[in-house]
Amino acid sequence: MEQDRNFVFERYIPLLDPDTFSDLAFYRELERIGYRQVLLGGTGAADLPGLTMKLKENTRLQVVLYPAGPDSLAPADVVLLPDVMNSNSHYARPFGSGSVATAMHVARRGLNFIPLAYFIMGNSTARWYFDAFLVPSPKIILGYANYARMVGYRYLALDYEDPALAIDPNLIAALKQVSGLHLVISDEFDPESGRQALRMGADTVVTPSDIFEDAGDPLRLAREFHDALLRPP
Repeated sequence: MEQDRNFVFERYIPLLDPDTFSDLAFYRELERIGYRQVLLGGTGAADLPGLTMKLKENTRLQVVLYPAGPDSLAPADVVLLPDVMNSNSHYARPFGSGSVATAMHVARRGLNFIPLAYFIMGNSTARWYFDAFLVPSPKIILGYANYARMVGYRYLALDYEDPALAIDPNLIAALKQVSGLHLVISDEFDPESGRQALRMGADTVVTPSDIFEDAGDPLRLAREFHDALLRPP
């Protein structure tokens, strides 16, 4: 099987946890606002297959699936195969048991997929969940990134979801020198900081589900993100 070389991530994709955002009406409203892609997943998200099927049957949204494991796969537009490069976990690290099991099921079902080299940059729920160690130097991350690109990864994600950690513009500039690498940055952005990350060189920015879960009006916030990051100039 070959990874999808044609699917392109939008400049901004919201990550939404189906445990909280399961109402079809919410996604129909996202579509009306102008969204074309959503990222479904979350740390331990339950009903990814069910919601994916509902969205494919009832909307024109492209669904990017971040599976928790082989039992949460569904025929989305594309399935991410995230390898947590700095994980100590036998489950989540590259060639770990979870990664291999998920890949085997993706291949068996003929699902569209994209491998993703994924770095957890700070202290977050994801770091605890994936037993990730912090990489001590940007130079080491750059080395990982070059290696990842050489062996076939086209997408690299930096997870900055730690309030005490700022995005390093020098690291972003260095990663942009790696030819053919699509850089994704995930953080608890607001619309303006998301715009700044794109200006630094990110190809795609992602917001975690909890910023919408904590919002008084999630759809209003979604519109603000769309207008700031996705609306044509």
